[in-house]
Amino acid sequence: MKVGLRLGLFGVAAVGALIVAEPASAQDQALEYHIEEQKLGDALRAVGRESGRAIMFRSEIVEGKRSPRLDGTYTAEEAIEHLLAGTELVATPRDGGILIRGRSESAHAAVSGRTADDSDIIVTGSRIRGAPASSPVTVQTREEIKDAGVTNLGDFARTLTQNYSGGQNPGVSSNQGFRNTNLNNSSALNLRGLGPDATLTLINGHRVAYDGLSQGVDISAIPLAAIERVEIVADGASALYGTDAVGGVANVILRRDFVGLVTSARIGASTDGGNEQQQYGAVTGSRWASGGIMAAIDYSRSTAILARNREYTSALDDTATLVPRQSQFSLVLAGRQKLTDAIALELDGQYNIRRSANQSPTLTSSDVFTNGLYAKPKLTSFTVTPTLRFQLPSGWQGSLSGTYGQSETDITSLTFSLGKQTRSTRLIYTNDVSAIEATAEGPLFRIAGGDVRLAVGGGYRSATLDVNVARTPTGGLTTTTEDVSGSRDVAFGYGELSVPLVGPENKLPFVDSLRLNAAVRYENYRNIGDVAAPKIGLIYKPHHDVAIKASWGRSFKAPTLYQSYQVRTGNIVPGASLVGFPAGQAVLAVSGGNDSLRPERAKTWTVAVEFEPSFITGFRVEASYFDIRFKNRVVSPITDTLNAFNDPSNGDLARLNPTAQQIADEIARLPLGATNFTGLPENEIVIGGILDGSLQNAAQQTVRGVDLALRYRLEFTPEESLQLSASGSYQMSEQQLASGKPIVQLTGLVFNPPHWRGRVGGTYQRSNVSFSAFGSYIGGTLDNRLQPHVRVTSFTTLDTIARIRTNASRGVFRGVDATIAVTNLLNEKPAFVRKALAVDLPYDSTNYSVAGRVISLTVTKAW
Repeated sequence: MKVGLRLGLFGVAAVGALIVAEPASAQDQALEYHIEEQKLGDALRAVGRESGRAIMFRSEIVEGKRSPRLDGTYTAEEAIEHLLAGTELVATPRDGGILIRGRSESAHAAVSGRTADDSDIIVTGSRIRGAPASSPVTVQTREEIKDAGVTNLGDFARTLTQNYSGGQNPGVSSNQGFRNTNLNNSSALNLRGLGPDATLTLINGHRVAYDGLSQGVDISAIPLAAIERVEIVADGASALYGTDAVGGVANVILRRDFVGLVTSARIGASTDGGNEQQQYGAVTGSRWASGGIMAAIDYSRSTAILARNREYTSALDDTATLVPRQSQFSLVLAGRQKLTDAIALELDGQYNIRRSANQSPTLTSSDVFTNGLYAKPKLTSFTVTPTLRFQLPSGWQGSLSGTYGQSETDITSLTFSLGKQTRSTRLIYTNDVSAIEATAEGPLFRIAGGDVRLAVGGGYRSATLDVNVARTPTGGLTTTTEDVSGSRDVAFGYGELSVPLVGPENKLPFVDSLRLNAAVRYENYRNIGDVAAPKIGLIYKPHHDVAIKASWGRSFKAPTLYQSYQVRTGNIVPGASLVGFPAGQAVLAVSGGNDSLRPERAKTWTVAVEFEPSFITGFRVEASYFDIRFKNRVVSPITDTLNAFNDPSNGDLARLNPTAQQIADEIARLPLGATNFTGLPENEIVIGGILDGSLQNAAQQTVRGVDLALRYRLEFTPEESLQLSASGSYQMSEQQLASGKPIVQLTGLVFNPPHWRGRVGGTYQRSNVSFSAFGSYIGGTLDNRLQPHVRVTSFTTLDTIARIRTNASRGVFRGVDATIAVTNLLNEKPAFVRKALAVDLPYDSTNYSVAGRVISLTVTKAW
């Protein structure tokens, strides 16, 4: 960028806070504050966290306002008076808290519609109000996501440098090894590449139904217009949130304070062809004296990207799907109602339905309806969570919540051979979740460094998975080939303690503050056993500009129901596609679940350094090191499919010269039957080997690396600003399948996470116009499946976004916001990858996108 180009980004106006009674001793105490110049709403919330006082305000009255720097010792009232200097706002004590309002605004109007917990910010990574997390936390607001040219949370997940795109992702091909489960085209977070099932995704802090296949959570089901922000902890969090949070946890915070109606429309397409997009949405809400409601609705559809749309896939049949066509309808509701002065009711609900289609020709010389598999997945999901929140004596708060949700994936598949439909198969995965949880949090006692606070909770959770497969031969009778159910019932309890050993009143030379966090979670799994997951964290600030965080914990993850009951599938492939296999023979490659899997166990630790210098306003940098060590990791045991029969350590997983009875028995175990990729009639196929990639427990796996994040905001005038950001992640991963087997490096190999990911960019804003540019880097990998080994080159893209908001106060142009985005401006293409089968994709779809340059226009209107 040229010198003088000024970039800026306004985040979402801060969520207002409600009054919660605190002990009188905390209300009058003078504390030392070091709060940088920033958005006024954020500064007010910071005072609320540090003082323990409830700061109440409506988001509209602080929107667009900046606070001065606050550096010194003040009471809460004095600190707020300093922050409000020069504005038309005033602060008034109310019910033990502090109410912020306009000078001409009544106190009743100012407090209208607030809930009991908005001011008591709980940051993901801790369950204690106002306590900083001992693990690094990444926060992205809705406006920051929009200014980056992102229009849905699935695409947002793929911009995170800690996230691996492989696994459950619409652009991922399911034919590249045993690594991917892209059958219903959902989008799930996959932090550190540990699998969607090892990243826990929450909505407003509570669980939702697992996705139908990977048993992660389909984050793309939440419309972007419905969210306030997303908080991500890429560190083991099992002690706080449950044993499936090994890779980390993401918390999607919904908007709870919205008045009016905003509609949006978006069109876009890939310049190379296909991927024609339409998206329409609306968000509306209302607020009254004791509550409010928000509703968001979103409909989107996109056409497929087929092999005919990309020159580098011209060797495939034109009808082969690279990215499936799909349509999606989503609805989110979030409401609240104050029942008494001490009790409030909240209700979150969501519904999603998505249809898509995938065409997989089994030959390159004929289309899918001549020889191939045509699949039509339909995903339907919903979750509802009511929560009661209580104000308790002595500054404590409690809650009681219940959740029920379901996600059903219904896939109809048609198999064609020699121009005729040979069979129809219907596969249904149904996931249910039901849970009840009670929590309480508050101060225990006060020590020299501040209040010692405790959070406790417990509850019961049940998850079930039903699998049904019905097969209908053409002209024959329908038979049920698979009908199984599994469940996981878990009783749990947890506690978290936050101890400020050194605070403003007893700080020492080179010890500005020192806080100890400790948590433990006990879970009892029916039919599996008991487990306790502890975590200890330390936050040390030698100076108020520097924070050093360290954490250590244990995690335990039971096999998911999908891993245990995944339907066994099989493909018959030419033996010539595998190294050293006899020509003229075929291989039956099978994969599936395993009901004998043992639980995974892991140790995680992280060290992070945060630097936010007071002498450089708006600058912040954070670096962290992470280390995850697994035992009994659930994996596919075949790491190198092409050389599987040349590796003696594979043993019975790669069987040569099976008997006719062994082949018949294996095919009989395939509810969907075997898909023929040889091009020969089935009665002419000679199967000379069986390759079994069914899930197993690996002996051990280690994942370690470094994350870096930097933000720098410059304010030139109240209406002109520049915000720059950069993030990067480096990762190493090793795996040993069994004792005596070699340790295999995973990261940096084709179809696995690359070593490096990075993203850098900025936004310039002047008055009502903003310009953004972001560059993303996905490192290259090594294709070591064949000799000679070949490098797969990296993937670098540039996105540009221009946004204008009208200044009209009335008329048709009032409240109009228009955004033009060009993603992958230079039309970067994925590098060529050698293929095992002729019908395989010639690129690594787990890492690199085939979308190419995409141009889109989005227009929103506030009514």
